[in-house]
Amino acid sequence: WLVYFDTNSSTISLTSIYGTNFTLTYWTNLLYIFNSFNRPFFLKIKFKGKGYYIFKNKRNTITPQFGYAHRIYKYTFNTSVKFRTKTSIVLFGLLKRDVIQAGFLIKSMRPINIFTGRGVRFSRQIIYKKTGKVSSYR
Repeated sequence: WLVYFDTNSSTISLTSIYGTNFTLTYWTNLLYIFNSFNRPFFLKIKFKGKGYYIFKNKRNTITPQFGYAHRIYKYTFNTSVKFRTKTSIVLFGLLKRDVIQAGFLIKSMRPINIFTGRGVRFSRQIIYKKTGKVSSYR
């Protein structure tokens, strides 16, 4: 490794004669982690259906009531959950992977019904409804 300090710009430069792909990947991931603290990631989730609602406690444990007889708990450790309206929530956090994973956990609990359009969906997601047997002949 060659270390060079530039007095004009007060920067330290590290150069290697034997630069490998591993070091480039390491520095790329390190820069990605540092930049993620500056830009939080947001994900908006909406749900539609009669009697569908979501509970949340202090520890960001999400408990949706989507027509099941029992409660199903989803734990989100690195994301925060905020309620916008009665039928929409916002997930946000510093790492995109954690926010999307929490969003897919909630979405997988009640997927969209293609006949009625009820279920959990992401914001701006296009939902196509399928025509039923009776309504296609009227």
